[in-house]
Amino acid sequence: MKRDQIVEILKRINRVKIAVYGDFCLDAYWIMDPRGSEISVETGLQAEAVKHHYYSPGGASNIAANLSALKPASIKAIGVIGDDIFGRELTAHLVGLNVDISSLIIQKEHFSTVTFVKKYLEHKEEPRMDFGAYNKRDKITDDELLKNLRVALQNYDALVFNQQVPGSITNLEFIDEANRLFTEFNDSVVLLDSRHYSSTFRNVLRKTNDTEIVRMNGIDVNPDDIIPLTDVKQYGMNIYRQSGKPVFITCGSRGIVVIDDKGISEIPGIKLETELDPVGAGDTATSALALSLAAGIKPADAAIFANFAAAVTVQKLFTTGTASGEEILEICRNVDR
Repeated sequence: MKRDQIVEILKRINRVKIAVYGDFCLDAYWIMDPRGSEISVETGLQAEAVKHHYYSPGGASNIAANLSALKPASIKAIGVIGDDIFGRELTAHLVGLNVDISSLIIQKEHFSTVTFVKKYLEHKEEPRMDFGAYNKRDKITDDELLKNLRVALQNYDALVFNQQVPGSITNLEFIDEANRLFTEFNDSVVLLDSRHYSSTFRNVLRKTNDTEIVRMNGIDVNPDDIIPLTDVKQYGMNIYRQSGKPVFITCGSRGIVVIDDKGISEIPGIKLETELDPVGAGDTATSALALSLAAGIKPADAAIFANFAAAVTVQKLFTTGTASGEEILEICRNVDR
């Protein structure tokens, strides 16, 4: 893909209105002080000391951050947070990204903002602490979410339907109702990226990875297994035949496999010589795919664009980074040399 093609895609993206539904999470980083704090008078135990702490968007919040980096016309967040300090921190991040949070529901009971607290002591990560691991969305919340999804499907160019947290959909009737919406708005761009419920959704475009596509075919596989591309293509074709809608399969450094009505396209990975960190690259690819598809870009070209975007993110170490248009153009320039 040439520079002028990417410039044109970026221009089109500037006119896109996009919504993202999902598990809006917060990543918390607590850097501990090895000296600890005082001995507690109440318990007689040594208190720990936090040297400094910072927070960044996670889950669907990171999708929103990646969408924001590509400067679409507008972004709407559809999800649930708790009535807590982490929820307030998260909404502040989203507002800072110019995300419309009017459809971000605060559930006051039985729900905590999903937060992953990563403690580091002397540069070593300690066991993670998770908030919201056993959340339960109530029926009222689900009904409001479905109402907001309908509004998004009626008024926005695309919807990213993202799910990453285990058990985050606690009422399976919600999936049935969402599928009814996707059937009703069958011509809309709805890109599904679901870690645990992918096989249960219908009438959606799918973004998945090489191990997830195997599981969708009913075959058990380990996350570290390397699936031959010939198998990836076959498993992907099986899923494509079920819906007739494009399937995008990310395969790490091997690139992206696209299956649509034109057949199978294999988009090779971009060779990078620097140290790499794949964390967050999937979110970048999802965001770039959704925006370019909403802008009217053909699936194979959308995957090429997403491949460039992910190549930016994997070079950002120790963070779930994003890819701006300028950074994507720079990657393209280096590849064209």
